[in-house]
Amino acid sequence: MRNLLFALPLATFTVACGGEALETDAPRAEAPVVADEAIGQAEQEITVYGPYTWRTNQPEYISTSLGASSNRTCFLTAIGGNLQSAPGDLGWGMAGVLLSGSEWKVFVNQTLSTALSTTVQCVNSVANRTAEVAWYNGEAAKLLGAVTADRRCFLPSIVGAGGFDSTADHVRVWNDGLNWYLGGDLADSGGAKALCVDIPEDHGAWQWSTGANTKTLNLAYNPDGIGCFLHGLGGNFNQNSYGDGVSVDYNAGTRTWEMNLSAYKRGWASCVK
Repeated sequence: MRNLLFALPLATFTVACGGEALETDAPRAEAPVVADEAIGQAEQEITVYGPYTWRTNQPEYISTSLGASSNRTCFLTAIGGNLQSAPGDLGWGMAGVLLSGSEWKVFVNQTLSTALSTTVQCVNSVANRTAEVAWYNGEAAKLLGAVTADRRCFLPSIVGAGGFDSTADHVRVWNDGLNWYLGGDLADSGGAKALCVDIPEDHGAWQWSTGANTKTLNLAYNPDGIGCFLHGLGGNFNQNSYGDGVSVDYNAGTRTWEMNLSAYKRGWASCVK
């Protein structure tokens, strides 16, 4: 089963995931192209597009366009399910969003007959956007660029192939006050990609982890247009469930961004405007 879900914009909210989720189950050759759906109002300093969820429970590579790369930058807000890989020609389990020519594409590459899901959102900034940088287990941390007043760095995609099988496994983006880096610690193969773009305001960063229980935790309140994205995640992504993972979601009822974590997961998120 392949699904693309996307939220309709609600004019009464500045940034929202609200509205009825629409689901399509089109054949592979007829994968739908997501229309631009700006969620925001004029007072925002950024406009947030999405969220867009792409998922499969079959061994296959699937992708669909989210629109032109010339006027937006896209990042992860959720990964759920099984990132493990089976030997063969399908490569590693991976999911997220990537730059493909002149457009962004949300994608899932699954090598098992189990659930794997990704959700991404985009912002309307391309200022000083850096190239995607990849880090894989066993490598030194990768340099993303110098710290500047407006530079914000997040994860577009995650790769698993034995890694992400324990609570200690993780990848993340961070800065030391001088430079931004991508790195992590995995017991087996896997990694992630990261890139940076200028967004004027920083509205906080959070790191949370879970034991045997799930958690929902508040991030930024959103009175006038804030977007939140993942800059790190970890844990045991080895379950056959789309909902078993880490996600950053907007709760329209409370006007608050939330982080949702399943059992034995870790998440890092930052909010910007």
